[in-house]
Amino acid sequence: MYTLFKIFAFLAVKIYCRKTVANFDATTVFSGPKILASNHPNSFFDAILIAVHYPKPIYFLARGDAFKKPLVANFLKALHLIPIYRLSEGKNNLSKNDATFKKCLELLRQNQTILIFSEGLCVNEWNLRPLKKGTARLALMALKEGIANLEIQPVNLNYSNFHQNPKDVIINFNEAFCPQFDETSKEIEFHKTFNFKLKNGILNKMYIAIQVKKVALFKNKENKLKQLLLVIPASIGFILNYWIYAIFKNFALKKTTNTVFYDSILFGLLFLCYPIIVSILCVFLGLLVNFQAALFLFFLFPLSAWSYREYKS
Repeated sequence: MYTLFKIFAFLAVKIYCRKTVANFDATTVFSGPKILASNHPNSFFDAILIAVHYPKPIYFLARGDAFKKPLVANFLKALHLIPIYRLSEGKNNLSKNDATFKKCLELLRQNQTILIFSEGLCVNEWNLRPLKKGTARLALMALKEGIANLEIQPVNLNYSNFHQNPKDVIINFNEAFCPQFDETSKEIEFHKTFNFKLKNGILNKMYIAIQVKKVALFKNKENKLKQLLLVIPASIGFILNYWIYAIFKNFALKKTTNTVFYDSILFGLLFLCYPIIVSILCVFLGLLVNFQAALFLFFLFPLSAWSYREYKS
């Protein structure tokens, strides 16, 4: 299920975002156990973007309160999500984290990759908040379990804006480091040294800005020929798709006021509902006209949406 989700999410991101670029440090390797430690500016949309641009399957630590219902929990686990519980979700749930860390260690022994948002909290801003101890704690547990070849790769996500579309995104997978622990040292010193190194790694090439609503990540050159060629397909894309986008955009804006979930809710709704809506419309067309017309419309919807995004770019 993860592979299928990643393919469709990659295609959806191509329409939802104007431009996304993933920069990997030249020394990056994908063969051993690794923890991706990232900033967290845009809720679970951050995890989606990292997943579709990282060439290897990723396991994610996610808020434990999302796993309350068994059916939902099974679905999330199929997508490689692992629950992590915070004090705000109930003190009685903290003991469940033992199973979470055990699962993470098993995955690292299998040379898998785990994504952690080291700030702990998500805030729509171009800044790095103080790092929590969770990443250092998992790394230390792995070292004590004999996973000596563990790599920590700092990652940062940079958005052009948080409440407008289409948006630009740059993801930097910076130089990884291998944590070391001396049994004669104190754990508190390990945490301090680890977070200092991790903080500097995440900040590398990260865009920092204060009190702004959007930033320019790319310089776009005007291409009049391209715009001219896209006028007709872009116009078709606007007519076919904008009403669907507008419905879900207005819903997301109302439901996520004063929260960090706008992009996540909007992208999630479009990702799940757009194919259903298009399929229903195509079925009706097929019944009224013929199969060929329905098939043509089925591909016209996403292709024209992509054309409109390119034209607006």
